Amino acid sequence: MRTLSLNGSDWTLTGWYRNQWRFTESMELGTAFPPAIGPLPAKVPGAVQADLLRSGRISDPNIGLRSMESEWVENREWAFEKTFVLPDGWVEDRCELVLEGLDFAGEMILNGTNIASFEGMFTPYVIDVTSCVKTAKDGPNHLYILFRQVPEVDGQYGYTDRVELLKSRFNYVWDWCPRIVPVGIWKGVCVRTYSHAKIIDFYPQAAPSEDLASGRIDFSVTLDALYAGSLQAEYEVVDDAGRCVASERTSLAVARGTALYRHTIGLHKVDLWWPAGYGEPYLYTAKVRITDEKGCLHAEAEKKIGFRRVEMVSNANAPAGALPYTVVVNGRSVFLKGVNWVPISPLLGTIERRHYEAELSTFQRMNINLLRVWGGAIFEQEPFYDYCDANGLFVWQDFLQSSSGIVNCPSSGQAFMDRLMEAGTHAIREKRTHPSLLLWCGGNELMWEGFVPVDERHANIAMLKRLVGELDPGRPFLPTSASGPRFTADERDFGQGVHHDVHGPWNYLGETAHYDYFNRDDALFRSETGAPGMAGVDALHKWKGGHSVWPPTKMNPYWVHRGAWWIQWDQLGELSGPWSEDKDELVIYAQMSRFLQWESLRYAAEAVRRREPAASGFIVWMGNEPFANCANTSLVEYGGMPKPAYYGIKKAFSSRFVSARYERLAYRAGERFVCELYLHEERDPSKIAGSEASVTASIYGLGGQLLANRQFEMTERGRISLVGQFEWDVQDVAGAFLLRVELACIGMEPVCDDYLFAVAESGAAPLFSLRSLPPSEIVIRQSGERIEVENVSTAAAIGVFLKPKGEAGPIVLDRNYLMLLPGQRVSVTGLNRRVSTDELAWEGFNVSGCGPTQS
Repeated sequence: MRTLSLNGSDWTLTGWYRNQWRFTESMELGTAFPPAIGPLPAKVPGAVQADLLRSGRISDPNIGLRSMESEWVENREWAFEKTFVLPDGWVEDRCELVLEGLDFAGEMILNGTNIASFEGMFTPYVIDVTSCVKTAKDGPNHLYILFRQVPEVDGQYGYTDRVELLKSRFNYVWDWCPRIVPVGIWKGVCVRTYSHAKIIDFYPQAAPSEDLASGRIDFSVTLDALYAGSLQAEYEVVDDAGRCVASERTSLAVARGTALYRHTIGLHKVDLWWPAGYGEPYLYTAKVRITDEKGCLHAEAEKKIGFRRVEMVSNANAPAGALPYTVVVNGRSVFLKGVNWVPISPLLGTIERRHYEAELSTFQRMNINLLRVWGGAIFEQEPFYDYCDANGLFVWQDFLQSSSGIVNCPSSGQAFMDRLMEAGTHAIREKRTHPSLLLWCGGNELMWEGFVPVDERHANIAMLKRLVGELDPGRPFLPTSASGPRFTADERDFGQGVHHDVHGPWNYLGETAHYDYFNRDDALFRSETGAPGMAGVDALHKWKGGHSVWPPTKMNPYWVHRGAWWIQWDQLGELSGPWSEDKDELVIYAQMSRFLQWESLRYAAEAVRRREPAASGFIVWMGNEPFANCANTSLVEYGGMPKPAYYGIKKAFSSRFVSARYERLAYRAGERFVCELYLHEERDPSKIAGSEASVTASIYGLGGQLLANRQFEMTERGRISLVGQFEWDVQDVAGAFLLRVELACIGMEPVCDDYLFAVAESGAAPLFSLRSLPPSEIVIRQSGERIEVENVSTAAAIGVFLKPKGEAGPIVLDRNYLMLLPGQRVSVTGLNRRVSTDELAWEGFNVSGCGPTQS
């Protein structure tokens, strides 16, 4: 088989009014019609909007309200054209045009012949062009792909049961992305030719033995033969170092048409694939080559595989009838720590492997072991899965369905079901060999009336479960997310056994309510829990495009367009005192917003982890965002810069830390502060037993004074251990106090974490004091690869957040959002790249600017 890629920047784009492209000349004037737009240079894969942006025909949709200015693109018809030459003698028995992803509907013309019509973005098109393709002696080939006006599809607001088409829905507006509806060639295009036979599906299933020491690979190869004959199949297994560890050859008596061939190879010893934090994600490559009796190669394929045994078992003390939500990998129970993932950009065809690597590595460094691919967008592309395979990150893949607010029940219309089954069939066959693929899920927030999650009693979900069982046997399937009797966990029903996999809350619940809720929570699994936090002030100004950033209210069009759901004006007013629309306090307002997201998510995640093994997972809504929002529930801003909450979750997802259980965030002098301390260790239990550990809890005032202190010695402990209770009678200290928790284990790096509590003034909002903490000053120094950060003032520096200056690009540090006592010095390291002092600025509750740098 030979393949010629047609990808690249040598395509041409023209834009037309509806049906205008069909006219070769005016019947009135007898002259040719020029296109309404273009011709313009175009890139494939890509999107019309990306080409228009490069040509200056539209503005960057991330700026101001400008995304609305390019909505006219949806109301044109667009043609992509390319000329290519095939060498003489290149074409064999059959020649095919392969288009992996077209978004959305239209027709294809090759050398003047209409070769196909198309509709839908999730199914590839393979077209026999043997009779109309040219080789060099006959001249160049001309390919013309016409896209009609994009169809209208419900975005976040609508009726799931009326959905008829499979097109990425978030593009039609979601709370974290305005309407940006792409059109065009969003995946690769190639021409391929072959003789005798081609491989249309290659499915190597890797399975370890019962004792996990050896393994086998069951090869399934589906061939499409042009004629009968005798062929050879050569099977090979290659390890991570490129060494062949097994190979065998079999003869195939091939009949004309499509047929399935099977073969099994055993391996005496295998290295296992482990999720991040539990071992190495060891990969093998399974290969097949189809040759004839003379040894001539006709077809070949290869896929990465991993040996792992994954089971989903019932949670400890789960109520009767609950689905299994505990993941056991190679015999070890794994608490799922993840983020909900959405596309990196609304222009899906512009996302390249390097973008996936940059974004996914940021979350990998946050200690996750799972990404949930949310159902309102796409089946993620192969570079996404490749990264997850290689780095031990599980993938929870939703099918392409989501709630719509008004009606959330999935469609059971036959036309839609057929489209869903076709797209699902292709996705399952493409993804099923990936060791990172943990489970399939019917979709996002699919519910009957009364917000009751659907299950297999719905024809749509029954079809998907059956499809997974047929094409990917043994892979877990969940009907929807959330699943079980309830969509959300209602505190009035805690203890009733009705909260299985739940969604929400998506907000900080209040200065006492938040802690009461999560201290009593009984959910088995949380596949969506979130809280909003503003983007950095620098980003808000970068993208404002002439609009006013202040005030962040529902009357400000800049904020309504870029995160209307997550305007916190009222909540921050209740918690920290009223804000004036006439007085720009954006800097401290942003600090309050970002602190509450950090506090809200960190506490929620730690509270769920304290309930292991009754609770088995926590997935943050959401990890990333495809658009530069003013505020959103994402942990990472558009462009890749983490918010402070990222570092709170990084700590809560770490393999060894101490968490504190408490009842409120603000205290008054004379009240009693009480917390319970828990030690979390994900290590092998045999390595924990018998080792000594000590935990020191300390209370500090903002002047650095030690107000209370207690040390706990621990010998007997397990994965989750109660360290003890720590109490302190709150004194009349100014503004706030810190709880510092330090963990020391013999032979391991010490761990130190801080909790911030407000000291409320009489009659004031509970967190009002955080708006006017005594000023502090820090300096930074370069120390080799590390940056030293020192508080050189007499007041504690609260919420010190290191950030890049100007356009230096996002930085990911091993630690950030620091609480520094007077005179305290800590060092931080860049994880995504080397960081130098001259590219750093900082912010915080009571620090700001670039400040002094020392050599």
